[in-house]
Amino acid sequence: MSAPQRTKIVSIGDEETSLGFKLAGISNVYTEEPEKASSLLRSLAEDPEIAILIITEEVAEANKDVIRRITINPYPVIVEVPGKKAQYASAEDKVRALIKMALGIDIEI
Repeated sequence: MSAPQRTKIVSIGDEETSLGFKLAGISNVYTEEPEKASSLLRSLAEDPEIAILIITEEVAEANKDVIRRITINPYPVIVEVPGKKAQYASAEDKVRALIKMALGIDIEI
């Protein structure tokens, strides 16, 4: 019997960030307060169909221990993105780093 395919992309964040991911076509979007997201993170990490878990920096900051335990395993891959409270320079640097990692090129933003 084969293992389930990891095809789902899921996001957790504030309302504005979640709306952006919904508009981008991600159907598994959770709006959650960062301090209350630990049980949701744990349950999503155990889902064998989730490949990528996108979380805002605020969720990551409030749940460092849970994130550390999840990242021991190869899946789900956790990607932190700037949320609505991100400093502009910080958000720009994060996005630039993600583009460089994904495409292998550095761009001027």
